Amino acid sequence: MTEPELVDKLKETMKYLEKFKDKWHTSMFWVTPYNWLPEIRSLIKAPEKLVIHDATLREGQQTPGVAFHKEESVKIAMALDELGVDRIEVVPMISDEDKEATKEIVRLGLNAKIIAFVSWDKKVIEEAIDLGVDGVMVDFVGNPWQGRVFWGMKPEEITSKGLEAVSYAKSHGVYTVALIWDDFKAPLDFIYTHLSTIAREGKADSISIADTYGQGLPWTVYLIASMVKEWIKPATLEFHVHNDFGLATANALAAVAAGASAVHTTIAGLGERAGNAATEEVAVAAELLLGVKTNVKKEKIHYVTQLVQEIAKFKVGPNKPIIGSNTFRFSSGWIYYMLTKAMEHGEEEGMLPFKAELIGRKKEFVISKGSGGSLIKDKLKSLGIDVPPEILPELTKVVKYEASIKKGPLSDEELLYIARKILNNA
Repeated sequence: MTEPELVDKLKETMKYLEKFKDKWHTSMFWVTPYNWLPEIRSLIKAPEKLVIHDATLREGQQTPGVAFHKEESVKIAMALDELGVDRIEVVPMISDEDKEATKEIVRLGLNAKIIAFVSWDKKVIEEAIDLGVDGVMVDFVGNPWQGRVFWGMKPEEITSKGLEAVSYAKSHGVYTVALIWDDFKAPLDFIYTHLSTIAREGKADSISIADTYGQGLPWTVYLIASMVKEWIKPATLEFHVHNDFGLATANALAAVAAGASAVHTTIAGLGERAGNAATEEVAVAAELLLGVKTNVKKEKIHYVTQLVQEIAKFKVGPNKPIIGSNTFRFSSGWIYYMLTKAMEHGEEEGMLPFKAELIGRKKEFVISKGSGGSLIKDKLKSLGIDVPPEILPELTKVVKYEASIKKGPLSDEELLYIARKILNNA
C-alpha cells in the first residue's frame, strides 16, 4: 500500500467512526473514538446492560478499620438504591447487628435486589433465606490448593460440597449465585470441572469467577471469562475482582467485554487489601468506554461516594479516579488557559474525558505554584478585587513563591492577604 493509499484508508476509517459519534462525543463527554473501531468492537461480547452488584456492605467492612452499625448499613443501602445499583450485597452471618440490618433493608422494599453473602454451610444459607432476601451468593473455594491446605479436602470433595450448597439454596426457590474464589490460581481442568458441575448439576443461576488477588492481565481475564462463559451455560457469568495491581477496573471491563453480565463492585473501591473494583469507576467506564448501559444514575455518584466515605471514616486519595478531590481541580496556568479557551468555544469536554456535572460535581480552580497570571487575576476578580495589569507580574511572582513555601494551594484568605498587601504598597 502506498502512502497516499494509506492516508485515504485512514480518512475512510475516521468517516466510519463519525457514524458512532454519539457514543464517544456528546456535550457531556469526549473520549477516544478508537474504542469504536470495528477491529475492537468485534472482540466485545458485552451485554446491552450491565448488572452492578454492589458489595460495599460486605467487602467494605473487610477494609481494615471499617465497620458499619445497623443504622449506617441501612442508610448506605438506601443511598445505593438511590444511585441505581441493581443489587445490594448484605452479610447477615457476620454479626447479630448485620442480621438486624439485613431485616430492616429487606423491609424497606428497595428497587435493588438484596443478595445475602453466605458460606457453603446449609444452616447459614437457610438463616439468610429466612430473612426474606431476594437471593444468596454462596461463597466457596475455587482453588484445590486452598481446599487442601485450609480444609484438608480433595478437589472432588470441594466440588461436591459446593454443589451440595448451591443445590440446597436453589431448592428454596431463591436466586443463587456461586461465588467461586481464587479461580485464577487454579488448574484449567479443575476450573472447567468445578464450575461446569456447579452450574449444570447445581442449577446455579449465575457463576461468579473471582480474580481474588487482582493478578490477571486484562487480556488474561478476557480469555478466561470467555471460556468460562461457554462452560457454565445456561448459567450467566459474573466477575469479582480485587485491585492489588491497580487493574480492578480494567479487568472488570475485560470480563464484561467477554460477556460477563454482572460485576461485583464497592463504593470508592473499599475492600480487602487494595480493595475491589470501584462502583463509580466501573459504571462510568462501562458506559463511556465500552458503550454498555447501566442503571446507575451518574449524577448521584458524588453524593453517594461522599456519604459512604463519611460513614466509613475512609477518605480516598485526591487523585482517585472519578471521585478524588483533584479530578476536577485545576491550578496550572497553562491548563487554565486551554480549558477556558475550550469553554469559550463551547467544548469544555475537549479538555476533559467528561464534565464534572456528569457525576454531580463542579470544577474548582485553586492557586498554587504553577498558577499563571490569568488564573490569579480571574480568581481575585471572583473575590471582588480587580488587579491592575502593571501589578499582575509582581503579584504572580509573590503568589508562586508563597505557594511554593506552603507546598499546597493558597486559600482565598491567603490570596486576598497577599493581593491587598501588594496593592496597598503600590
